[in-house]
Amino acid sequence: MNRLLLLLIITISLITGCGKEQLTPSESAKEDIIRAKEYIDNGSYSSANLFLEKFSTKHPYSQHLAEAEILRIYAAFKNEEYILSETLSTRFISKHPNHPSVSYAQYMLAMSYLKETVAYQRDQAPTRLAVGAFEKLVHDYPKSTYVPEANIHLQNLHNKLAKHELYIGKYYFEHDRFVAAVNRFQDIVKQYQTSPAIEEALYYLAASFNALKLKDSARDSAILLRHNYPKSEWSEKAADFL
Repeated sequence: MNRLLLLLIITISLITGCGKEQLTPSESAKEDIIRAKEYIDNGSYSSANLFLEKFSTKHPYSQHLAEAEILRIYAAFKNEEYILSETLSTRFISKHPNHPSVSYAQYMLAMSYLKETVAYQRDQAPTRLAVGAFEKLVHDYPKSTYVPEANIHLQNLHNKLAKHELYIGKYYFEHDRFVAAVNRFQDIVKQYQTSPAIEEALYYLAASFNALKLKDSARDSAILLRHNYPKSEWSEKAADFL
C-alpha cells in the first residue's frame, strides 16, 4: 500500500510538473505567441491567460508584446474574467494609443462592461459604463469594423436605460411623488427618443402634469404622444388629458 501511495504521489507530481513546464515561456517570443494561440484555439483560456502573463515578463521588449497583450484580453474575456479584461483593455489603450488594434481593445472594454450589465430594475452603473465605452469607440474610431455592432449595442443599452428611468418614474408616480416622476419622464423624452419606452413615458408625463394641476402641460404631452404615436395604446389613454 505504501509503495502504491508513493507511486501515485510521484505520478501526480510528474503530471503537475509537466503542466507547469508547459506554461513556461521559451526563449522565442514568436514560438510563444504560436503556443498561446494554440491554448486559445483549444479553449484553454486560463492557461493562455497565465502563459501570456508570463510572456510579458519573459519578453518585455519583444515586437510581439502588443499582440500578446491583445491575446490576453481575449483570453480573459472568453474565460469570463470581465474585470481583468477591462483592466487589460484599459492598459492597452493607454500604452498603445496609436496601435492598429487599439479599436479592438476599446471594443473589448465595452463588451466587458456589457457582460456586467444587470436587469433594468437594478442600478445601471455598468450599463452607463458600457454606453460610454461604445460611444468612445464610435466617436474615436468611426472606420472600425466594430462600429456597426457597437451601434446595435448602444441602441439596446439606451433602451435599457430608458426602461430603468420609466421604472423609477412609475414608482414615484404610484407613490404620489409627481414632481420627481415628471423629472424622470422628461429625461426619457429628451434622451431616449428612439426607445420603445417613450410612448409610455409620454403618457405618464401627461398624467403627472395632470396630477399637479398643470393642465396645459398635460395637454401638450398628450398631443405630442398622439401626434407621434397615433396607434399606440398609450395614445388612446392620453385622450383624458386633451
